[in-house]
Amino acid sequence: MGARGPLKLPTHLRPVTDREVAGTVAEQAPRSAPAKPAAVAEDEVLSTMWDVIVPELDGAGLVAPSDGPTLELAIRHFAMARRAFAEVGESVVVNDHHVAGGLKKHPAEQVFRSESDMFLRYAQQLGMTFVARARTPAAKAGEDDGNPFAAPAVGS
Repeated sequence: MGARGPLKLPTHLRPVTDREVAGTVAEQAPRSAPAKPAAVAEDEVLSTMWDVIVPELDGAGLVAPSDGPTLELAIRHFAMARRAFAEVGESVVVNDHHVAGGLKKHPAEQVFRSESDMFLRYAQQLGMTFVARARTPAAKAGEDDGNPFAAPAVGS
């Protein structure tokens, strides 16, 4: 129980206790950064993003070698959102003589929103959001059971 009462989770989520994680793949998964895929290494923007994001996740013990494809897709969505945002520029509306009134929302704005949404979904799964980090318990001083996926039992 927290300082403000029991943790209120959305109905589609439930806390994972140490008892539930013990003996599962999550407990046994090796925690090390996946190798940078060749397609990412060849693209300067994607490679730079990989070099910033993946070491941070690796340092927190949140990634395994099998997370490579997930990380690659997350980074691709982030890069696409940045490109769409740059395309929109200063004006969210564009002139279009085929539309009544001559103005319409810039098409890249919708791309930006959808790519941002997809990146945030990956970020939540990878532990890159504030909420995900807040729900990931830190090891107690002098205690390292090697399991960053386990949460304390509810009420303890």
